[in-house]
Amino acid sequence: MSMDFYWLCCRWGVWSGKRGAVSVTAGWRLRERAREDGGMRTEWACIELTRTRGWEARDDPEEKLPDYETLVAWAAARSLVDPDAASRLRKRAGSSPSAASAALRRAHALRALLYRVLTTTASGTAPSSSDLASLNAALADAGSRRVLAAAGERVTWSWSDDDALDRPLWPVVWSAGELLTSPERDRLKLCDADDCGWLFVDGSRNRSRRWCDMSDCGNRAKARRFRQKHGA
Repeated sequence: MSMDFYWLCCRWGVWSGKRGAVSVTAGWRLRERAREDGGMRTEWACIELTRTRGWEARDDPEEKLPDYETLVAWAAARSLVDPDAASRLRKRAGSSPSAASAALRRAHALRALLYRVLTTTASGTAPSSSDLASLNAALADAGSRRVLAAAGERVTWSWSDDDALDRPLWPVVWSAGELLTSPERDRLKLCDADDCGWLFVDGSRNRSRRWCDMSDCGNRAKARRFRQKHGA
């Protein structure tokens, strides 16, 4: 972890040490689908966001976030926002459709930024200075919304404006900062399937995983090799 990011994490409560009087919530972690591979974190909100669009080269890539309500549902399903916050966001979006559309455009722009940064990192190259500047600006904005909140006898980190239409994006942005400064960064890969384009963190011991999902891209690749081998 770089010292600059360590300082930001300590300031805004993102870095979670094993000891300390202040606990840190992990609302941005994918509780519903979290998976551990030998203690390694393999599910990241930033990667999940990039998977809401098809990145293969074609004129009409698949769009899984066509409207703001779908964005909120996506975030709620991954515990990035709680049910009450999701309900308030839907209500606010309904009363301010133009603002919700603007927030959706920002979500799409963030997704494209994260895809560029993460695919570049997966290739072993540093992201461009302009992309890093954009990501740093997003991190600063998300970090400025973090506040301490009482939770019974403990103190936890929370968000200062749970009703902001950009609220679903803040934990996504912060997970990108965590991933880029974590050991898992070196295990970030792009799926080998020519028609995929999804990113994943390889949690295998020998770093031999090639596909984002063995049951999908992996099986299709094996079936293709079988047909080529047997002339089918």
